[in-house]
Amino acid sequence: MLILALDSSTGVVTVAIARASESGREVLAEVSVPSRGASEVLLPATDAALSLAGCDLGEVERILVGVGPGTFTGIRIALAAARGLALATGAALSKNSTLAALAAPASVSMEESDVLAVLDAKRRQVFVQRFAGGHASEEILCIAPEELPAPDESLRRYRTLLVGDGAVRYRAILSGLGRIPPGASPLHRVTATGHVLSADLSPVPAREVVPLYVREPDAEVRRDLNPWSRG
Repeated sequence: MLILALDSSTGVVTVAIARASESGREVLAEVSVPSRGASEVLLPATDAALSLAGCDLGEVERILVGVGPGTFTGIRIALAAARGLALATGAALSKNSTLAALAAPASVSMEESDVLAVLDAKRRQVFVQRFAGGHASEEILCIAPEELPAPDESLRRYRTLLVGDGAVRYRAILSGLGRIPPGASPLHRVTATGHVLSADLSPVPAREVVPLYVREPDAEVRRDLNPWSRG
């Protein structure tokens, strides 16, 4: 099964072409582009990834999209693109969380037993989720970094690895919870490859492929703070 994976929920547009079979999942090509204009970059990045993989869009059987958490606009752009591509190709949709994709390279490739995925949520908060043995062991939180709880007793024998731009930004606060790789480490990036490694590829109806915001969008908060926006 040929997979097109895409995500634009952070400051990077990332697209991968992969093949899934009974023997496992193989990433054929990945294109990641730092961008503030995901709507202008996502489809060209998709074309570039397909070209690198030597595949045509019509061969894609599954479109895997990152649904967040992350930036409000970036999430919606990726979802709109995924739905449009699914309609155009007849490919089924699958979805995955950004935090699962972030944790996957450390959990799967490096065989880290306990990984804390930490994304900068702005407003001095982080989106965070713990993964043990490659599987989510706790719910997603949106929390101030200094309020992040320590792991429970069952995980204390492992030394936690913290990954993500939130771990880098709040290193001074979070370093007591475990190891944080250097800021330039690729482990801190959300990638389409991470989605391929971690996602449940079961097909999902388009109506169920919805944003995972965790916290209400910033635009809604600003509207609530504006007295002229209230009815």
